[in-house]
Amino acid sequence: MKNKPLTGYLFILPLALLFLVFIVYPIVYNGVISFYDWNGISLTKTFTGWSNYKKVFADPVLKRILLNFLIFGVSTILIQAFLGIMYASFFIRKLRFSGLYRIFLYMPVIITPTIISSIFGKILEYNQGSLNQLLRFAGLDFLTRQWLADPNLALVCLIVINIWQWTGYSMLIYYANMLNIPQDLYEAATIDGASPFQQFFRITLPLLRSTHFTLFVMGALGSLKCFDLPYILTRGGPNYATEFFSTSIYRKSFELFDQGGASATVMIMFAVALLITAVQMRLYMRNDKEKELAST
Repeated sequence: MKNKPLTGYLFILPLALLFLVFIVYPIVYNGVISFYDWNGISLTKTFTGWSNYKKVFADPVLKRILLNFLIFGVSTILIQAFLGIMYASFFIRKLRFSGLYRIFLYMPVIITPTIISSIFGKILEYNQGSLNQLLRFAGLDFLTRQWLADPNLALVCLIVINIWQWTGYSMLIYYANMLNIPQDLYEAATIDGASPFQQFFRITLPLLRSTHFTLFVMGALGSLKCFDLPYILTRGGPNYATEFFSTSIYRKSFELFDQGGASATVMIMFAVALLITAVQMRLYMRNDKEKELAST
């Protein structure tokens, strides 16, 4: 009996070691390097204290990064959630070939962002891109644009591409949770004279609250670490119009060899992720409390 607690710790030891090596150690190491002036190559490092953080906060690019993150995150989360729940509402009615439609809608999710970025890069290219060629063929030359080279359009293009890729995921999550809603609620509402529109807003939406929270957090964290789309399509340009935390960290680390500044940016990004997680925990705790009060 005395060896049972020890045996339990031995079972979780491999997972704990992996967590310490691949999660805790990189975070601590980045935190330490953020206080040094280091190019990432030489063996010598110069301790500079908070200077790296002062440089990052004084850099106007950081404001642009935060603005891009906010615009990208809010736009993709809201639009993907809206489209996802609309598609799920149609598919839950078991329309003809709805299973096939779900497959087609979900297919972009399983395609790697690198491939999607390469495809859309060719579609949105100014001279030989499919979109501009189609517009020229239709006699709409005045609508052709430098889609990825225009600071006013580049971020919008990334938002549209991201929504196209991940709407299927939102649809699947909503669809799976809609299947768990008891049909008795809808039957009782129908007997009471509630219209489908009223049933959607009075039954479906409230009972999917935890799903909304989950997609919000996952969408926010996904927007925070977004790298593939802006790096492949625009490299963070033009004029930092599509600069994100990840592209800024990459540039500082591997192009400017400013490992201290890159690590300081990583820690700021980590702080934003902690803030998002805190909001997530707050929302889940409030949801659980409301469920407890409703059940009493």
